[in-house]
Amino acid sequence: MEDVKELQSKKLGTMPMMKLILTMSGPAILSMLVQALYNIVDSVFIGMYDATNGVLALSYALPMQLLVNAFAIGIAVGTGSLISRLLGEGKNESASDAAQTGLLLAAIMSAVFAIIGYFISDAFIRVYTQSAAASNDAADWDKVYEMGSVYLTICTCCSFGFMFETMLNRILQSMGNMIIPMITQIVGAVTNIILDPILISVCNLGAPGAAIATVIGQIVAMCIPVIKIVKAKDNLDIKVFFQKGFRVKKQIITPILQVGLPTIVLNSISSVMYMVSNFILNSFKDAVWAFGVYFKLNSFAFMPVFGLNQGCIPIMGYNYGANKKDRFTKSIKISSIMAFTYMFLVLILFHACPEVFMKIFSPDSENKMMVGVEALRICSIAFVPASISVIMIAVFNSVGHGVKAMMVSILRQIGILIPLGIILCKFSPMGLAGYWTAFPVADAASDLIFIPIMFATIRKIFKKKDALMSAADGSLPEHINTEETPKN
Repeated sequence: MEDVKELQSKKLGTMPMMKLILTMSGPAILSMLVQALYNIVDSVFIGMYDATNGVLALSYALPMQLLVNAFAIGIAVGTGSLISRLLGEGKNESASDAAQTGLLLAAIMSAVFAIIGYFISDAFIRVYTQSAAASNDAADWDKVYEMGSVYLTICTCCSFGFMFETMLNRILQSMGNMIIPMITQIVGAVTNIILDPILISVCNLGAPGAAIATVIGQIVAMCIPVIKIVKAKDNLDIKVFFQKGFRVKKQIITPILQVGLPTIVLNSISSVMYMVSNFILNSFKDAVWAFGVYFKLNSFAFMPVFGLNQGCIPIMGYNYGANKKDRFTKSIKISSIMAFTYMFLVLILFHACPEVFMKIFSPDSENKMMVGVEALRICSIAFVPASISVIMIAVFNSVGHGVKAMMVSILRQIGILIPLGIILCKFSPMGLAGYWTAFPVADAASDLIFIPIMFATIRKIFKKKDALMSAADGSLPEHINTEETPKN
């Protein structure tokens, strides 16, 4: 057990910050880029199979998939955040209990979504296609419904692979292991890439083939961290379900959910935003198709920043737990500069050659290309302010203030975006361009509101830490209950 504590102390608490961020985030960035191919590849091969109906079917299914991802990521982030803090305070046994409790929660979520997927997927897709069929004739809506319903049912009923893969990877990342999660996601994505053309085109399965390829990739990826944890000799004493000694503690569920639930809401906001956007855009010809393509490209562009987020949360959480304010604030500064610079370069790229990116998805009409290019150029302006929002979310999650992380996302993706988008596209001469314009405006406004809140939170939490440390003559008291819910 002592080896883990020493490893964390040397790596997260003393390594030069730029080197540490690159070391922790580099594998996560690479793995997240590869992971983004799950979203891109399905649409690319479906676009080749049926450029209009197939891409629309996957676009309508995406909100439910985002909801599954939100629960998987939320519970995993809550577990990983708690483990990092406990390790920073030297409480290895409690960290082990937290990991095993997180695995149980992942199992419960898998069962819940299997039930939801089986009974709700059909009706979920039908609502969209009926709404779209009433306002435009851009597709064969019966075919879109059939493809989307089967695709979504398979993905949700077999979501256990993604649930456990995400949880196990976060556990490993919280202990400073970024290599296995990287390998996991690369293997899963490569499996998906290989199977997609075979099942979609060669076997002529279409959308069901894309879904089968996706879940097989997730299950294969899940097996890698399972093997690592079962066979590891130098990690925390973590047991999986089939091992003797597997245990959970009810009192640990609360601190996991205290960060996990706001993170679930935070990530679910994307699902809600996408669902509402699809209904609004249904009245504009090819707008849903264009938004679906933009969202895939947007997800791919943001993956390095999300990887940076993943790598920084253990760094920030550890140094907060160890009361190292200088290193904590330095990690924020460096990661913010890295995220901002990267997204600015992506913005230039998207503005320079948007047609190239649109052609990847095989648009079969000039209007699709025109609407898609406009969406990409205007919406991508949001990349620069959104990069700062992602780092702020990492800061709040790393110190257990998940509610504030949630509020950042609510404000930018619903509180400002949806009302402003409706006003600009429905009640202004901008039309469809007005909805795209709402994206950069919402991200910039949320930054202006929450950056001061972030700095005030940092001052407050470290002032409290200093008081506790002073009361214990400069050492971290063993009696501090790290499972106490932080006040947001």
